[in-house]
Amino acid sequence: MIDATGSLTLPARALESGTQGNLADNTPGTLLMAPAGVDSNVTLTRMVGGSDAESDAALLARLLEVIRRPPAGGNQYDYHRWAVSLPGVTEAYVYPLRRGYGTVDVVIVTHNDLPSPETIKAVQRYLDEMRPVTAKDCLVLAPEVVKTDITAQVSLSNLTLEAARKQITSALTDYFNRLVPGEVAVRTQLGALISEVVGVVDYQ
Repeated sequence: MIDATGSLTLPARALESGTQGNLADNTPGTLLMAPAGVDSNVTLTRMVGGSDAESDAALLARLLEVIRRPPAGGNQYDYHRWAVSLPGVTEAYVYPLRRGYGTVDVVIVTHNDLPSPETIKAVQRYLDEMRPVTAKDCLVLAPEVVKTDITAQVSLSNLTLEAARKQITSALTDYFNRLVPGEVAVRTQLGALISEVVGVVDYQ
């Protein structure tokens, strides 16, 4: 239904599968064939949930986990295995007893990104089916994003500022993606990543 401002919110789906269809929130777009009287400019408020096919390495890791930690009637390793077995879930962090006796909280991520509401619901349904009767409540969550501003002045040799910015951003992004929810970023480790970029002579 069109609201009082003349705006209309509709569901949308990417034509291409995989993570390439995921976009930053509020990405501007253009309708290729806008209906008469409709502005062709649109805002994609949220486009998430796309996932690439599981790699051989990821599949092997899941199989090895089953061998090392066989099913045990609903312990924390079972919850982890159940969660990452679903499409799109690349990692899960399990917190038993976080909300009291008989509770289990599971935080999931998808390809170093936040899971879509649909993915969270799918994992919730599956874990509710799999959890033992002694677990009175299981809650599936997305991690809370904590934004960190990082500013560095760098001295460069045979490297443009734009190239340095891209490489440093890539290294820092990978570092933050590997942090476990609740883990604190270490300043000295961030500095080491900056100094390891070839062409960065010094930084502050």
